[in-house]
Amino acid sequence: MKRVLFVLGISALFAIVFAFGALKEGKPIPSFQVTLLDGKVAVVRTENGKLSVQVKDQKGNRTLKPKVLVLDFWATWCPPCQVTSKWLSQLHHKYQKKGVLILAISIDEDGRASVAPFVKEEKTPYLVALDPKAEVANRFKIEGLPTLYFVNEKGVIVRVIEGMPGSPKELERVLQTMGVR
Repeated sequence: MKRVLFVLGISALFAIVFAFGALKEGKPIPSFQVTLLDGKVAVVRTENGKLSVQVKDQKGNRTLKPKVLVLDFWATWCPPCQVTSKWLSQLHHKYQKKGVLILAISIDEDGRASVAPFVKEEKTPYLVALDPKAEVANRFKIEGLPTLYFVNEKGVIVRVIEGMPGSPKELERVLQTMGVR
């Protein structure tokens, strides 16, 4: 009897761990809002099966409707994140005009103090947001850095890469499977 209870307990523990793991492929992303490094606010949501990213500031709003949204959860102190950042810059330059939008969400606890110098030094060309309390990262149930989400125009996760991608070509292959050429 004790053995049966033990096995049931372990099975329940595994079920809980897997149920609360990172958001998976085939699932819609949750709506969220983040402050960008430049002080603007980005609101990401899916309405009527269409993904939109609204960028707001005092002057008004700009709504983007990307074909692919790449979310990069990262930190400046993470060496694999630093390499991935360079690869994402290459991806941005090559695919931004083809509907690919990259939004990097930093979980650095000191926020702007660490992120601004890094972004300036690296000449990061894509959107960078601050999530110092990891509120958005927690909504996505991030377990390690970097974690990349490739989201289609319907707001559905097509691919998740946890940890450093194998190469820039791997990132391009994901985009190609999503119809970006």
